[in-house]
Amino acid sequence: MRRVKFVSVFVLLALLLSAGIGAVVSQGSPPSQDDVPATATPQLQGEDLQPGVREFIADNYLSHAAEYPDPNETEEPLRLYLDGQEMLRAGKIDEAVALFKSAVADYPDSRHAHAGLGWALWQRHQGSQAEDDLRFAMKEFIRADEIGMRYGRVHYPYPIATGLGWLKDSTALDSYFEKALKDGNEPYLTRLDYARGLSLLGDPRAEAWYEEALAVQPEGVLDAVVYYAEWLLDHRREAEVVDLVSDDMRVEYVHFLKGVALERLGQPEEVRQEYDRYRRFNADFPAPARYRIAESQAQTGLIFEGDPQPLWNNSQAIEKLAWVISGEARSESLGGRRAVGWTVRTRVFRAYNVSPSCGGYPGGVWDAEPPGASLADKYVAICDASGQFAQYQPDTPIRSVASDVFYGTVPDPVSCNCIWGSIVGSCCTGTCTHWTEQGAFTHGPAWIWGTSSSCPLCHPYVSCSCLTSAGKTCGNGGSDNCFYKIQ
Repeated sequence: MRRVKFVSVFVLLALLLSAGIGAVVSQGSPPSQDDVPATATPQLQGEDLQPGVREFIADNYLSHAAEYPDPNETEEPLRLYLDGQEMLRAGKIDEAVALFKSAVADYPDSRHAHAGLGWALWQRHQGSQAEDDLRFAMKEFIRADEIGMRYGRVHYPYPIATGLGWLKDSTALDSYFEKALKDGNEPYLTRLDYARGLSLLGDPRAEAWYEEALAVQPEGVLDAVVYYAEWLLDHRREAEVVDLVSDDMRVEYVHFLKGVALERLGQPEEVRQEYDRYRRFNADFPAPARYRIAESQAQTGLIFEGDPQPLWNNSQAIEKLAWVISGEARSESLGGRRAVGWTVRTRVFRAYNVSPSCGGYPGGVWDAEPPGASLADKYVAICDASGQFAQYQPDTPIRSVASDVFYGTVPDPVSCNCIWGSIVGSCCTGTCTHWTEQGAFTHGPAWIWGTSSSCPLCHPYVSCSCLTSAGKTCGNGGSDNCFYKIQ
């Protein structure tokens, strides 16, 4: 299976944010709030551009605020910039480096020429890890922003902070951000990226600059919360993470960080709630491996950087579960259908904790995935194991039952419990006050036997020492499935 690498969505967004107006501060210590401008509106006036540039950028992304040309730039270096960026997108990195070197030589006062060379060298460094490429890239990004700051704008604090942090060059970092904070137009991003660069250096000043970024963070933007929460976790200050992340924050990853903090603090009652808010986002954006907690039950099913990439997604797993329920319990009551779904769910979560002689993995009767596999992969493996349900097309009500069981919004009718929360209504037809994809009951339903007669004391295929009979449940009718629980 392929392996995935964590890339923070907030890092990607930081490269795309547009420009604002400036503040006058010194780099030695954070400024007072009186020094921070109240607005950050781009000052972009087409009449300030060189002849022909306004028409040239009308049909390309150079008309956007983040890429808007400086007043001194002519059409030709801008055209070369677009050509070089196309080469980078096509993977022609060395050709792009050569093009941008030529552009810098011909147009030494063009911000886009220097920035283009910076991005080309940055991309080459990602593959080569050559320190010379990274140092050269930093030189070009800094030169590009020196030109941009003549016109009151900064553009590249993120790559500069990251690169100089990797290079452990505190002198260059302080020098650049002293100018950017004084002559630039980004009171928020400049503070945030300075904090991130200092953090990479292990410099304790990072905390003060994170706090400054939080103080000017635009409404609804949570980049500073994310990075500061990571910094706090990395410094074992979990209680402050819990205070920092409020329930109304609508960025899933911050709730994962709060979950890590709560779990480290030994507060399990709130941990699953925070992790569950992150799980759907986690499928596409794995968590940093440094926040994996050894033997954590609450983190079961979460994907971390370097983990095998899931073969199946949740919707496919739920569909497979619906086929099993349709095959086993189409004629059953609602509670009987749920009980069959819960049987599968119990197997998914108990397969690795049950003795092989009792059907556990390995050596069990189903083809379970390795313990590190995703939750969806485990469901599919268990649902597909016998191959006997392919002909039982599920209908919408059965799909609804499968979804309810998968997400834990309804109780297990055999043990009469909700994984999280309490039951509203009956064990057979009620709901749970909270939902979770994770977990099953230690003694939940793990085996079914269909008979119109009374239930055997022991499952015909499993030792009596492994199981205890739960009998029939919820007036399940039809094939009258008998359910057995793990001893």
